[in-house]
Amino acid sequence: MPQQTRTTTAPTQSVPPSSPVESEDWRYNPELVDRLYKNRPFAVLGRLLTIVTSFLSLLLHIWWDKVTGQGKNPVAQKKQADHLKGILTKLGPTYIKIGQALSTRPDLVPPVYLSELTDLQDQLPTFPNEIAFRFIEEELGQHPSAVYAEISPKPLAAASLGQVYQGRLKTGERVAIKVQRPDLEQRITLDIFIMRAIADGCKKTLNRSDPI
Repeated sequence: MPQQTRTTTAPTQSVPPSSPVESEDWRYNPELVDRLYKNRPFAVLGRLLTIVTSFLSLLLHIWWDKVTGQGKNPVAQKKQADHLKGILTKLGPTYIKIGQALSTRPDLVPPVYLSELTDLQDQLPTFPNEIAFRFIEEELGQHPSAVYAEISPKPLAAASLGQVYQGRLKTGERVAIKVQRPDLEQRITLDIFIMRAIADGCKKTLNRSDPI
């Protein structure tokens, strides 16, 4: 699958037309995603198992706390919330975005969970510089040292979609260098494909159960 642009020093990015995200206005292309992953059942199954087992471990944790009488213990609840934050972080950008959205909904999420999920807004782990600098070189066709007079040794910030370095061009301008996370497009489109498949299955099940 063609790789989405992974590095930019400008506010805009280009995307190959054959990408599941259309190049003109970044619209999601569900038909292309469906064609792509319907021919990759093992990738879909593997990802689904990872998601299910990850959340099953949290449910077992919560169940055990209830059995042992720790369900309402603030310390145990904080551990559960931290466990959920870890799961969302490990599952990647799609689930981090879900966690970020939940962190703004005090009407749906208990306070202890809100506190932990808020960390997903600005306290995400970075990925190695070696990978980021390799992406820059692949994208620009030159080693970063040939393009930038300076580049910060560590990211200034990390988000769900990538991380940002501070740099200075050979011409002297200060720039922000945004580098996408590895396999970003593939991970997001696969997760959305699975979510759509589950939603379609639930819809069909509910429609069959409707009284005539």
